[in-house]
Amino acid sequence: MQLILYTIPGSHPCETVEAALALKGLDYDRVDLLPGLSQFQQLARFGRRTVPGLRVDGYKVVGSPLILRTLEGLAPDPPLYPSDAAARAAVEEAERWGDEQLQEVARWATIYAFGRRRPDAALSFLEGANVPQFPDAVSIQFIRLAFTAELRVLGPGVEGTERWLRQLPALLDHADGLVAAGTIGGETPNAADLQVGASIALLATLEDLSPALEGRPSAELARRLFPRYPGTIPAGTLPAEWVRPTAPDVRGGAVTSAA
Repeated sequence: MQLILYTIPGSHPCETVEAALALKGLDYDRVDLLPGLSQFQQLARFGRRTVPGLRVDGYKVVGSPLILRTLEGLAPDPPLYPSDAAARAAVEEAERWGDEQLQEVARWATIYAFGRRRPDAALSFLEGANVPQFPDAVSIQFIRLAFTAELRVLGPGVEGTERWLRQLPALLDHADGLVAAGTIGGETPNAADLQVGASIALLATLEDLSPALEGRPSAELARRLFPRYPGTIPAGTLPAEWVRPTAPDVRGGAVTSAA
């Protein structure tokens, strides 16, 4: 069986899948895609623009939730999903929340940073990656253009990114609640651990968010699961008013989306 994983360096869903592959002890080959061009490569290869993508011999799977379930079928131990029905439902709901909400705030915060403020910081995420090498000035200009276009055309824009970041305290409260409930944070990581942990690990690369993450159980979980997350985005990149603590927007136990 041959496994080939197609990734963007520093992508949090890609880090989720790589951690699952390591947990399962599965050997794989990794193909690093250049940010800004990956959409076209993935469309041609998988029919979808997103990463990660996984080839399992002749089969193709796209997106971290489907890939995690594929890996569970290939190597059931250690399990990513509990056998108990109630516990599994809780993990699957936490995984869905991590994929649909927490992953989004991490994605657009970093894309805003690279496209609008610090395209040079994106180079730190490419260190050690197997991507074409260009002069830094060329790479920085390409990164600025590619991520600005993605934020405007495919993403929520500047105002939408601000809305996501203003609800970050509520999202982190929810993640801490998952730790307190025992849904995540156990001795053996489950699918929700990896999905939530990778997004918080990416958020931690934004130095502006250090005060928001300090002392949180979910941030400690992210450091434990992803101790060598690549890249750093210097302080002063995000507008200060975007990352001030705000009242949680939690309704009925679920954080509402601002996108």
